[in-house]
Amino acid sequence: MCGSLTTWPCQSAGTWANPPDRGRIHFMNQASLSTALLVMVTTMFVATPAATAAPQYSNPRSGNTPRTTTPPVKTTDSDSKADGPAVPTSEAKYYAPLDKADRAALKEHEGWMIPKPTADLKWVGGDSMDRAAFRDKVTVIQSVGGKTSPRTALEKVKRSLPEGVLLLGLHTPDQADRADDILEKDAPCLVAIDASGDWCDALGVWKKPVNIVIDKTGAVRYVGLSEAGLKAKLPALLAEEVDESIEAKEKPDAMGAGATDAKPAVEVKWPEFLAPIDPKSAGDMRGKKIPGFTVAKWLGQRPDPATRLVAIDFWATWCGPCRAAIPHVNELSEKYGQDILFVGISDEKENVFTAGMKKQKLKPTDFRYPLALDPAGTLKDKFFAINAIPHMAIFSADGIVRWQGHPMSLQTEDIDKLIAANRANTKPSAATGATGGRGWAGAATTQKSR
Repeated sequence: MCGSLTTWPCQSAGTWANPPDRGRIHFMNQASLSTALLVMVTTMFVATPAATAAPQYSNPRSGNTPRTTTPPVKTTDSDSKADGPAVPTSEAKYYAPLDKADRAALKEHEGWMIPKPTADLKWVGGDSMDRAAFRDKVTVIQSVGGKTSPRTALEKVKRSLPEGVLLLGLHTPDQADRADDILEKDAPCLVAIDASGDWCDALGVWKKPVNIVIDKTGAVRYVGLSEAGLKAKLPALLAEEVDESIEAKEKPDAMGAGATDAKPAVEVKWPEFLAPIDPKSAGDMRGKKIPGFTVAKWLGQRPDPATRLVAIDFWATWCGPCRAAIPHVNELSEKYGQDILFVGISDEKENVFTAGMKKQKLKPTDFRYPLALDPAGTLKDKFFAINAIPHMAIFSADGIVRWQGHPMSLQTEDIDKLIAANRANTKPSAATGATGGRGWAGAATTQKSR
């Protein structure tokens, strides 16, 4: 058949006069073919990128031990969806299943120096650690938080680690107020309690417990490993010998001097609202920082403000003007909910509140914003000294009160100014971009009280 190597060159009937000549010519072309194939194979080998690529390093930022390159492994669809950034199928068992945004936020730091521990961390179970303390040791940072016992969670992880690995617990802001009582007397390891969430944000740690593995250079080597992954990866890290002259490098700040295409941030001043507040109705707390945002009970799921403004409407079921303002607050919440978390807080006891809702024929579904009860009046009485309701207070992601007044007096132009300033001045979390702005900045102030 024309084109077949065994009959090359092509010949049709009547091409050659006699069989001997045809056989001789056929033999000569087979020799030519062998030469051509040899040249072709040699050329293909020389041109292969893997053969000429520079050596890859197990830690490209610190220049640690060289390793050979391997071709990319195709990932399965399920891996890609569950784990976000592609996890090779052959490696999938070594990684814990994580939300796409969670893994993306963590992986931003792989290969770079560990973000600097923040000054407001509370250390339990040992001495505090700075960046230098991570040098020359393998450290596993394990995040804990929420309703799960931090001691139980950390003890389980500790049992799975090989000898010689340092375990550092990182308590997220979720239920951080109870961590002292649980861990201070008998912590299974050193624990950093991050009530503000600043270091969690810098590391890309969110609500789901995750681990971050730091190598002997102080660089983030692995993130989000499973128990099998820890057992498989840690022995090799312990065995590594690190040149003292090699140091992990700082991750360039997307808005800092290390970025080549960074644009300077535009400072937007916070608007000042000068309308006087009647001291008989409430104290003027504008410009001051709230001591914390705690309530006795959320009527439904606790909201997550992330980096939004928070507008608290102090009200009660027995208050006619408060009830009259509900449609207005509903409208604001539906229109500006992406930038402002509206919350209604009553200081009524639960049984009184329930009876009041029934009497006024109100249902939770009548509200387009979360409701909470705080009979102790933590903010209403002790901070704002509110004597007349309804009264609304708006604070920014940094906890500073920016606006106060009757909810019906909150105008669209005021809201637009507040939103513009909050967007411009809110410090992005480590996850910004990959995760759509999720982070503990601001959310830490809404943790439920004990």
